[in-house]
Amino acid sequence: MGMLYEYDSIEQDIINRAGKQMAEEIDFTILTDLLCDIGWTRVKLAPMTHEKISEIDQWVTTNIQGDFKDMGRVWVFELPKDASWFLLKWGS
Repeated sequence: MGMLYEYDSIEQDIINRAGKQMAEEIDFTILTDLLCDIGWTRVKLAPMTHEKISEIDQWVTTNIQGDFKDMGRVWVFELPKDASWFLLKWGS
């Protein structure tokens, strides 16, 4: 009986994490759609390695002047020039 309870607990944990991730993705999509409606710019990058993601994070910290939001490969920028520079540097 103990093993069955442990399996149910692990299964429930996986379901909870997946649900939380899905809710975060939905919230991000709604937020970024609203931001783009008021003039922000969305940029979607191609798949990349973890190392490249770290490089991007460092570059953004140093070079982006306005506000921005990101989730995975999707970024939105308050300032059009930030989006342009980002796309020139990291777009494929």
